[in-house]
Amino acid sequence: MAKPLSEYTRKRDFEITAEPAGDAPASKSKASALSFVIQKHDARNLHYDFRLELDGVLKSWAVPKGPSLDPSQKRLAVHVEDHPLSYGNFEGNIAAGQYGAGDVIVWDRGVWQPHDDPHKAYAAGKLKFTLVGEKLSGDWALVRTRLKGSGDKEQWLLIKEKDQQARPAEDYDIVKAQPKSVLSDATVGKPAPAPRAKRQKAKTALPDQFAPQLATLVDRAPPGDWQYEIKFDGYRMLARIRDGDVRLFTRNGHDWTERLPRQVKALQALKLKGSWLDGEVVSLNADGLPDFQALQNAFDIGRSLDIVYYLFDAPFLHGKDLREAPVEQRRAALKSALSGSRSKLLRFSETFAANQRDIFESACDLALE
Repeated sequence: MAKPLSEYTRKRDFEITAEPAGDAPASKSKASALSFVIQKHDARNLHYDFRLELDGVLKSWAVPKGPSLDPSQKRLAVHVEDHPLSYGNFEGNIAAGQYGAGDVIVWDRGVWQPHDDPHKAYAAGKLKFTLVGEKLSGDWALVRTRLKGSGDKEQWLLIKEKDQQARPAEDYDIVKAQPKSVLSDATVGKPAPAPRAKRQKAKTALPDQFAPQLATLVDRAPPGDWQYEIKFDGYRMLARIRDGDVRLFTRNGHDWTERLPRQVKALQALKLKGSWLDGEVVSLNADGLPDFQALQNAFDIGRSLDIVYYLFDAPFLHGKDLREAPVEQRRAALKSALSGSRSKLLRFSETFAANQRDIFESACDLALE
């Protein structure tokens, strides 16, 4: 059932609440990516507001327990009124006495990719889609049920599909492991502390699989000071290091360890403890620039000596989960870990500080993407 913005507006007094006014649905080009946002909302009951952009508004569901990466856990999702697109950036306090009074943070955000016509799937009550967010990724489904909710609210289920990003609930609870905002260090609610043994495991256990963080398409870069890295023309590659064993995985979770034996040996020489490293494998031409065709040729003939592994992030390092740490801190730790390497096959991806115009012109001059 469609929920027009008039219902959103009717429930709120914008002279009091800091929430954005219910503007008319925004129009976007068909080529534009569709956004999603999940807001953690400490109202009368703590819950997670799951929102998908469609037809210029945010279709919204309240998920009491939050999303789960375990496909066996079908999370109740109560369909609520549409919200304006501008609500996706809202983070703050809804004043007492107002609808939904309490604190709100942006728990996750990114883009969503429907698997079929989203309008037909939404109307049929069976949406299947891929999320590319800062916390959630992979394939998901929203399925309408016949259960009766309060008033006219439809009862749906939010379900994680079985894929590389799925994880058993007993191994990992993402809402407990990553409670903070993706916009700030803010958090809301006061969940009961886990038993000591489980809490320690959540901080130190190295996951068997790990999905890399992907870029999010936006119209323009947010304001502020920026640092830039080269966009390498190669293959994204993640390295898992555990008990002296090094495994290399593509962004889709395929094991390419046997295809990169020299890079594995160089990583083993670092003698790192439980770690996940993120980077890109490339082949460089005579000018020192990435050459994708040369990379493919190197793999075809099994010549890993011609392949350089540029590393730019360390989500886990020396048994510590660094995902909540600022990226500058993670990169500094990674650079320090690589400083002792004598191998020419491992390199740290340096950053550059400059204005966007200079960076753009330099990238064009070097024929970089």
